[in-house]
Amino acid sequence: MSNRTDFNCVLFAEILGNQKLADKLGQAEAQRALDRGRNRIMRSVDAHHGKALLDRAHRLIAVFKKADDAVQAAADMQEKVRRLPPVSGINLGLKIGLHCGELRAGDEPAGSAVDLAGRLADAAQPGQVLLTGELALHLTEGVRPLASAVLDRGFRHEGVEVPLFELFMQDGPESAMTATGPHSEPGLSRTRLVLRHRGVAHIVTEARPILLMGREEGNDIVVLDRRASRHHARIEWRSGRFFLIDQSSNGTFVAPDDEAEIMLKREECALPATGKVGCGFSCEEDSQGELVAFEVREG
Repeated sequence: MSNRTDFNCVLFAEILGNQKLADKLGQAEAQRALDRGRNRIMRSVDAHHGKALLDRAHRLIAVFKKADDAVQAAADMQEKVRRLPPVSGINLGLKIGLHCGELRAGDEPAGSAVDLAGRLADAAQPGQVLLTGELALHLTEGVRPLASAVLDRGFRHEGVEVPLFELFMQDGPESAMTATGPHSEPGLSRTRLVLRHRGVAHIVTEARPILLMGREEGNDIVVLDRRASRHHARIEWRSGRFFLIDQSSNGTFVAPDDEAEIMLKREECALPATGKVGCGFSCEEDSQGELVAFEVREG
């Protein structure tokens, strides 16, 4: 990797809980749990156009060209780690820091962006995402309301006061990084796609525009059917519409309510208002409860 200096958005993530697992269950079991968490985190980086620069033990450094992508990846990986089932009563956690600036990409990433992002990750509470005011300035109008100023927390770096922001995280059965709560503004679309799989709701919005489906752990929707590919399909929000993109071996079946089913093979289509999706199998053939039902909602 070259040693050139670039201006980038840097995400510094620290996974928590692996030492407790090692003390209770041994290093091998702790490593398996840690690998599950890291796999989900890496899927979030890839889904939001990022690049991992360092993936070592319980720490990850990733770089993004756009502040929106960095923030959305941070929210996505926090939710993915939060949804991991506990191991012997112990949950993995995640602390994240975000900053933009100078980056020297080498065997050990360095530069002002890495240094400050790392300090923010260290200062964050479990489940918290802290970002600098400088990075917040680079967010677009649709994503900016998701960052709230931290007013009662002085933070200095190299003798300079650094304005801090915290990413708004919403908990609940339909948890998503959306701006339909107290941080919303008129310019952000409230159209959302709600998908349900095995009793769990997943949401795609303008603020969280990508959802991944497949057989491999780490996808947003994990389909437990041998006909599904490891990375089977993805759904994207584009200008108020939701598109399903097949990237599988066996194809993706889309069955709109009251219409004929279609099959996509390395193709994409705009999703109708309601229907079902089969990953590798027809919606009429599902016998294991692995169908994904969807509905487009307004407001």
